[in-house]
Amino acid sequence: MVDWAEIDAKWQAAWREARLFESEPNEKPKFYLTVAYPYVSGPMHIGHGRTYTVPDVIARYKRMRGYNVLFPMAYHFTGTPIVGATKRVARRESGFVKVLTERYRIPPEMLKEFEDPKFYANYFARESELSYRKGMERLGYSIDWRREFTTIDPTYSKFITWQYHKIQSAGLIVKGRHPVKWCPNDGNPVTDHDLLEGEGAEIVEFTLLKYRYEDQILPAATLRPETVFGVTNLWLNPEVNYVSVRVGNETWIVSEPAVEKLRQQGFDVGEAKPAKIDFSRKVEVPLIHKKVPILPASFVDPDNATGVVGSVPAHAPYDYVALLELQQHPEVLRRWGIDPQEVAGIKPISLIEVAGFGESPAVDVVERMGIKHQRDPRLEEATAEVYRNEFAKGRMRDWVLRYAGMPVSQAKVAVREELLATNEGATMFEFSAKPVTCRCGSPVVVRVVEDQWFLNYADEAWKEKARACLSRMHLVPPETRRQFEHTIDWLREWPCTRIIGMGTPAPWAPGWIIESLSDSTIYMAYYTIAHILKTVDPASLTDEIFDYVFYGKGDPGELSRATNIEVEKLEQMRREFSYWYPLDYRMSANELIPNHLTFHIFHHALLFPDLCPRGIVSFGIAVLEGQKMSSSKGNIVAINEAVERYGADTVRLYLMSTVEPWQDFDWRANEALAMQKNLERFVSLAEEIISLPDEGVSDLDQPARWMLSRLQRHVQGTTEALDSFETRKATQHAFFMMMQDVRWFMRREGRPEMRAAVVKRVLDVWLRLLAPVVPHICEELWRRLGKGGFVSTAEWPRVDAGLVDEDAEFAENFLLRVIDDVGKIIKVMKKEPRKLCLYVAPEWKWRAFRIAIEHSRAGAVDLGELMKEVEKRMGLRGQRAELARLLQQMVQEIRKMAEPEFEIISSKMLDEQRILKEATDFIRSEFDLGEVQVFGAEDRARHDPLNRAAMALPLRPAIYLE
Repeated sequence: MVDWAEIDAKWQAAWREARLFESEPNEKPKFYLTVAYPYVSGPMHIGHGRTYTVPDVIARYKRMRGYNVLFPMAYHFTGTPIVGATKRVARRESGFVKVLTERYRIPPEMLKEFEDPKFYANYFARESELSYRKGMERLGYSIDWRREFTTIDPTYSKFITWQYHKIQSAGLIVKGRHPVKWCPNDGNPVTDHDLLEGEGAEIVEFTLLKYRYEDQILPAATLRPETVFGVTNLWLNPEVNYVSVRVGNETWIVSEPAVEKLRQQGFDVGEAKPAKIDFSRKVEVPLIHKKVPILPASFVDPDNATGVVGSVPAHAPYDYVALLELQQHPEVLRRWGIDPQEVAGIKPISLIEVAGFGESPAVDVVERMGIKHQRDPRLEEATAEVYRNEFAKGRMRDWVLRYAGMPVSQAKVAVREELLATNEGATMFEFSAKPVTCRCGSPVVVRVVEDQWFLNYADEAWKEKARACLSRMHLVPPETRRQFEHTIDWLREWPCTRIIGMGTPAPWAPGWIIESLSDSTIYMAYYTIAHILKTVDPASLTDEIFDYVFYGKGDPGELSRATNIEVEKLEQMRREFSYWYPLDYRMSANELIPNHLTFHIFHHALLFPDLCPRGIVSFGIAVLEGQKMSSSKGNIVAINEAVERYGADTVRLYLMSTVEPWQDFDWRANEALAMQKNLERFVSLAEEIISLPDEGVSDLDQPARWMLSRLQRHVQGTTEALDSFETRKATQHAFFMMMQDVRWFMRREGRPEMRAAVVKRVLDVWLRLLAPVVPHICEELWRRLGKGGFVSTAEWPRVDAGLVDEDAEFAENFLLRVIDDVGKIIKVMKKEPRKLCLYVAPEWKWRAFRIAIEHSRAGAVDLGELMKEVEKRMGLRGQRAELARLLQQMVQEIRKMAEPEFEIISSKMLDEQRILKEATDFIRSEFDLGEVQVFGAEDRARHDPLNRAAMALPLRPAIYLE
């Protein structure tokens, strides 16, 4: 039984004592990578472990490749989420307090201290057994901890002040009226980092169409104002409480939740009063001033915009299906005083023509998909198909006055402008998905703010700089490029300040604080000097100091006299930054492409245009047993718990081996336990190898040549995989496939001295291949193998081309196939066999086989043509049916083969008889047989009572058992 805890602690202490991962500029090529620093609103869990283990594996690999590697870490304290969490503590929210005290084992008497945001953040950053610092240390990360900082450190705030002075001087900070996500409880704008749920929800701009209802207005929200010309009715939900409310100098009827939304968005809203809807009355459609009926619809959501929806059945699948259902249920209409005959006469009005669709695209798609009711989930897909095609290639029909022939994409804007100009429309904002909840627990709303500060990502010149930066970057996976390009295109003004929360005061408005996604864009530059700044008085850090460090501007002597910072420190900071920058790779979650990762590009493009990051690796999400993890709800496996149960290396191996970093990962306890057992089997095998006597051998036999050749394949495969950040592929080669090959060789090699010499040679390389992934046990085994130093800094294995032996690999694979065939036959036999006879194909069958390979490599095989050529080239006559059967069998075998095997077969003859004769002792022991004989299929002296030899094919010897 492996004592994982003891091994983990031993080697982590050894690395610390040796200061193995502290990085300084030197003559080596550098490799600098960072990963998003953690937002410390709760414990470090296995989802975070996946995020941070990937860069550690890459850092360790690059270090062994001879690079001077910098892998730093810090903690994100900025923003409102931590403040929100402390408010929940102060309110003693029972559910949250229960998670803290029972799940995270915080003593109830300490809760008062958790009302302090700094204490709360520092607890989960460094102090708790569940903290990020301790979790990362327990996983053995190769981090340079001297550079650790928090985003509220005074020196970091000076750095952010310098950054925002630069942005402000570039004219890219603006003040204006914009819609933002807003927490009413905190009185603050919020972004995705501030949310408990609703991350990724966007603010969508709706056009309100003002339908006249007597002397009142029913404002219907739509994303497609151009379809107003095809409105057939209005939808209202009869189960909803509608209210009448003054909006400006008009009286509107909206759902109750809509009143506060309108107020938050800057409308002059009066007191709401209950409103009764008379479904027998009609409303007047804006712009076209046509009267249409009001129809009942349960699908209308009172919490979506105004709770009033217009109906365009020709172009909206939901509307068409809802209308059909009402027409089929006249009793529903009568219940609300609506004439069923009138509704039966409503027909879709087509106003957009689209190539590939008929008169009414919504009708076409609904009928094609066979959608019968409003509950059919395929309606979303149908809606997306119609909207996508109409927007991309639709044109307004000729009867639509003023807009005839206009592309839908243009008509949408033009109709909206006309609605607003004539006061027959208005603008409202809503979330693209719900619910959206702040970390303080309060529902988030859309608010139009008048005096908010924004980063102007809408500036086209800035966008061009960002595009230029992106064009030079290596992105993993490559398909994320389109996401980045799209984000750069659509990004507009971003609210960059908050009124409450921790962080750096805005230099131009000290009452505001730079928000968390805006103070975390270029901190990679700060890492390069963070350890030095700890020895500097924050008050002395002027903008000129950072100008010198990052741009080389100014004289260090004069700066030293002005600030009292030693010249040596100034020059050291300049050297550090110049050596480490640009950043080689940034790693973070794919879900941060729409904000943080793209901001990272924008800010580097502006402040470090010649030092843009060289690449970004984007990660998928991690879930727990198929469920989303939430620290605030306690639905996690904390890193310290996982390490205590399985050991650090098991956790690392499991996190790295199941999927590639950009794919979603699902932690399952049974799989983690199985991985621990796999790792224990590896340790047992390694210990067995180490215990073997040291032997010297000269000539390598076939199994040894095969093993050393396979080793080169795994060195190459692991190296190529890690160069491409493919951690799963790397672990498949370095762990699972290597284990399989070594176990086979240990069984296969009959000479003890050869076995010992080869596997010890293999283990030396194997431990180095595995060291980036499972470093603790590799250090332990490295030392037991008698090696000096740390395997973590040993030289990465190189492929020895002289040991690549395709013939040996082909021969061993041939033997494996034969053993597999024999095993299958024995499995179905009623009695245990004692004798095995193998018959290898004669030379003429090999000639025919090669001709069949030529035909297969040229494309689809015409059996008739193949037969003609075989007969011609080999001079065969007669027995055409037997030849056809033989060639058909050969073609079937060839289809199972890989291209490299074709090359070997085409260039040389495989001596099947020699390979099998040399392996007779092994085959006999594998199946506990008394005798194994190998014959040529045409050997007249062969023992072959059932004439099995006639069935022999190249690479498929015939088999006889008795």
